[in-house]
Amino acid sequence: MKILILFFFSMFAMSCHSKEPQNIIISKIHYKPNSKTIDTLWISQNDSTVFKREEVLTRNYHQTPKFETRYELKDPKNGVYYFIHNNIGQLVMEGRYDSEFTYEGHINKQGNFYNSKTYSYKKNGDLETIHFMEDGRNLKTEHYDRKKRLSKIRYIDKKSESTTKIEIYDHGILDKTRVYTSFDNYYTVKGATNP
Repeated sequence: MKILILFFFSMFAMSCHSKEPQNIIISKIHYKPNSKTIDTLWISQNDSTVFKREEVLTRNYHQTPKFETRYELKDPKNGVYYFIHNNIGQLVMEGRYDSEFTYEGHINKQGNFYNSKTYSYKKNGDLETIHFMEDGRNLKTEHYDRKKRLSKIRYIDKKSESTTKIEIYDHGILDKTRVYTSFDNYYTVKGATNP
C-alpha cells in the first residue's frame, strides 16, 4: 500500500513540474482610429492560420547537422506593425511589414520587415539579445546579462556590415567603449563616444 501511495505521489509531482512548452496562441488586432484598417497585429508563430512551419536540416561548418524550425508568414499585410510571439508567449520579433521599400533611391520589391527588432532568449527563458534593423540593414545588437542588465551594445555600419564600436557595460552602467578603426583593430575609450 505504501508503494502504491508513493507511486501516485511521484506521478503527481512529475506532472506538476513538467517543463513542456505551453503552446500559447496570441491573436490580437488593433485598428487605426476611426477606420477599419488594421494598424497592429499580435500573433503567434505556432498559429497555423498565420504561419507556415517547416523543419529543415541545417549544418554549420565543423558542426553536426541539426533540425531547425523556420516560420514563414502566409499572408502578410502591407504597412501593418507586427508583434510575433513564440509558442511559450515570448516576443521574438516586432516590426512593420512593407511589400516594397526604397533605400537611397533603390526600390526593393521583395516584402519584408525592413525596420524591426528581433529578440533571442537563453535556455532559462531570460532575454539574451535584441537585434535592431533599420532600412533593411543591421544597425545594432544589445546584449543582456543573467540579471537582465545591459552588458554590451555592438554598433554596425549599415553599408559595410562591419562593427563600428562596442559599448561595454559593468552592472548596467557604461564602463568603456571600443572604437573600431578596421576589422580587428580598435582603441578603447572610458565612457561613451559620439556615434
